[in-house]
Amino acid sequence: MKYCINYNKKSHILDTIDEINVFLDRIEDNTALSTFCDEHINQRINICIENVEKALSENKVKDLLDLQKEHSNLYIRFEYIVKELKEILSYYPNSKYYFNIKINDWDRVIGLIDYGVSDILIVEGLGFELDKIAEIAHNSGVQVRVYPNVAQSAWQDLDDLRKFWIRPNDISEYEPYIDVCEFYGLWEDINFDVLYGIYKSDKVWFGKLSEIISGLNQEIDNRYIVPRFVKKRIGCCRQCLKGGKCQMCDHIKELSENLEKAGLMITMEKEEK
Repeated sequence: MKYCINYNKKSHILDTIDEINVFLDRIEDNTALSTFCDEHINQRINICIENVEKALSENKVKDLLDLQKEHSNLYIRFEYIVKELKEILSYYPNSKYYFNIKINDWDRVIGLIDYGVSDILIVEGLGFELDKIAEIAHNSGVQVRVYPNVAQSAWQDLDDLRKFWIRPNDISEYEPYIDVCEFYGLWEDINFDVLYGIYKSDKVWFGKLSEIISGLNQEIDNRYIVPRFVKKRIGCCRQCLKGGKCQMCDHIKELSENLEKAGLMITMEKEEK
């Protein structure tokens, strides 16, 4: 599994992280970008285009597509789709690009794969169908991306255990289904260097999950969640919300509360490096 952060020159993991997001409007020129790609030759560089129409009108999209011929580690992330893109991309059959579209339904999964993207970003309810999504995406040569550190739901008041997020303890269980974990948030609010160490190296968290996962409304203590939590969650499709009999989340919550009341904790250890 690979990890991705937004570029920050003060980051201590800038030379070791797998992928770096660099925003187009902060790039001085193509020469500077080419040099940056060379300096990070073993890392993937995602050039993020927020204003797609402007980039097209200034020929910056074409410039980036041409630059990809020289730099195999250069990818383009468009913020959204505009109809003019399809024609330009048709002239570059080997181009590597994807969209910063948060995919929460199967229509977008299939549509974007058919469009020819390199990656799809899965959020919300589809995070409970990753086994099925990964099979289709990987068979098409498409990578699956997720935000592990934010609780996601189309309805913010949904119970936290039924939102999509990933504990550091469970990250290894997702290896067959997720290709890239992209940390969500701003450098002003989150220390991504620390978060990377927790998910990539430690793979464990001894405390409240809300301290590392944003969007949680409840104080869920990670030390009281049993390991089998993740095994059911990966492909459960949230049948509990569709009339199904599975009440695992409720059972996990009740068990966790009982463990906490009894002063008992789940034994956890950091992975050896």
